Amino acid sequence: MSLQGVQGEEREHYTREESRQIRRRSLRLLGSLVRPLKRRIAQAIVLILVATVAQVAGPSLIAYGINQGISALRGGEVAPIAGTVALFIAAAVAGAVLTAWYVRVAARISQAIMLELRTRMFRHTQQLSLEFHESYTSGRIISRQTSDLDAIRELLDSGLNQLTTGLLYMGFTGAALVLLDPLSGLMLVCSLIPLAILTRWFQVRSQRLFRTSRVISARLIVRFVETMTGIRAVKAFRAEERNRVRYGENVEDYRDINLRSIRLFGVYEPVLVLIGNVTLATVLIVGALRTLEPQGGLTIGVLLGAVLYVRNFFGPMHDMAMFYNAYQGPRPRSRRSPGCSRSDRACRSRRPRIRCPQRAARSSSIGCASRTARTG
Repeated sequence: MSLQGVQGEEREHYTREESRQIRRRSLRLLGSLVRPLKRRIAQAIVLILVATVAQVAGPSLIAYGINQGISALRGGEVAPIAGTVALFIAAAVAGAVLTAWYVRVAARISQAIMLELRTRMFRHTQQLSLEFHESYTSGRIISRQTSDLDAIRELLDSGLNQLTTGLLYMGFTGAALVLLDPLSGLMLVCSLIPLAILTRWFQVRSQRLFRTSRVISARLIVRFVETMTGIRAVKAFRAEERNRVRYGENVEDYRDINLRSIRLFGVYEPVLVLIGNVTLATVLIVGALRTLEPQGGLTIGVLLGAVLYVRNFFGPMHDMAMFYNAYQGPRPRSRRSPGCSRSDRACRSRRPRIRCPQRAARSSSIGCASRTARTG
């Protein structure tokens, strides 16, 4: 089946090649939306990079303060511990200020993208032919303009910030842990194997569920809108009971698919937390045993820094799990939006131009605006 325009949007399953085609189409749309915002995006990247470095420096400063500052303080030197405390406070303040600045810039970027996308969708919907609007119901158009775009807006407003900050924070934290204690860093890397398997399992199953959920959601909106817009016909033919039964079936299907999605996420997040806790306990136990070694053992400061880094590494996992859950929801909607915005090429065929006759009674000639109508 063709994937041009809005064709195939009600399908719940796609082949691998069709998924790649839809993904490329969505990426082209995203590229056209973010291209005018290159300067703001570059500013946001610089802000979040510097803010993440400032936040990640905390455990290393704590380890240095315990290992070097306390022993120097016992010898009467206050400068090492005072300098460490000052750097820690400066890093915390800088991280907070830069993160707040980044959030403001990212919010402006997301709102600019949504403004352009909504404008394109509205303008394009008006330019489509009458043949398209006769075959593509108003309920579907309202679903594209409201619920689909709202899901993308929620993703850009909150989830994207969580993903960006979480990934960068995890990456810098892992690198800092490897530099601080390579063995603890190796244990952290080993924990990524079950983490990747779990994430892949969740991705495959949730993608199917959310795709089905969006199809059912669209049917629910279409049923409601078409019933309300045609309420006179419903009253005239006494179809209230029949519509109530059909709408109840749509609501029941929507509830069932949402329950299945919630149950799936209820498995993903607890197992994610379990992997993080097991990794943290392993690093703590192995590090504690290494501190007991008489020579070449691990210092208390490095052990504390390693434990803090592992905890911080898995800290954003909850937010990223929520983001991934939110991301799987708008994916089918974002796949439909590019198709709807391209539907004039796919759904309209060229016809001869039609000219309106001029009225002789008027002194000035009136040219009728001609347009090209294309069938879907």
